[in-house]
Formats: sequence, C-alpha cells, structure tokens
Amino acid sequence: MTAELMPIIAFLSGAMVAAVLSCVSASRATRLQQDILKRGQAAHGRVLHIWRPKLYGAFTRIYFEFEPAGMDGPVRGCHIDRRIAGELRASLPAIGTTVAVRYLPDSPRQAVIARLVSRFTD
Repeated sequence: MTAELMPIIAFLSGAMVAAVLSCVSASRATRLQQDILKRGQAAHGRVLHIWRPKLYGAFTRIYFEFEPAGMDGPVRGCHIDRRIAGELRASLPAIGTTVAVRYLPDSPRQAVIARLVSRFTD
C-alpha cells in the first residue's frame, strides 16, 4: 500500500513546493517594486504596449519607455502588475498615455509605474 501512495505523495509534495516558491518569488518582486517607489527618482514615461495574459494567475505586463536624467536616450521598462484580473480593467493606463515612472538612478532599467504600485505601500 505504501509503494502505491509514493507517486501521489511525491506529486503533492512537488506541487506544494512549487506553490510556496511562487509565493516567495511574487512577494520578493512586490517588495522590490515598493523599494523602487520609495527610493527611486521620478520621470515621465509613455506606455508602449500592454500584454494581458490568457492564463489565469499570470500577471499583466505594461511596457513603457522614459528618459532618465543623465542618459542619452530613452530606456524601456516593463511593469508587472500583480493585482488580480478583475481589478485591472479600470485602472490600467491606455497605450500612448504619459505616466509617472520611478526608477533607481544606479540601475534605470529597474523602474515601475508609480500609480500602479502606490496602493500596495503603507
């Protein structure tokens, strides 16, 4: 009987480990976004593209570009919006919209769209 249950136990254990790692990863990424919002410098950017995933549980990605101070050309970034799908529709900026961007001066590619993160900070 124990040998028959081993594949099921192994599968469930793997699924639990994958779920925990996914939560830890999402939590770490959210903390990074909050840190960029708190420590970052402000700039204005423009939304280039919005990718809405077909899969349930995947996060929407908003691609944008902005010009950080001291750089010659624009930098492209990707903001990953970690809200559930039902909350997204009304609050996402439209393509071509000017948005407030916060970025780390030492690493301008680490940037977020400020208003999409601000509701998560306390």
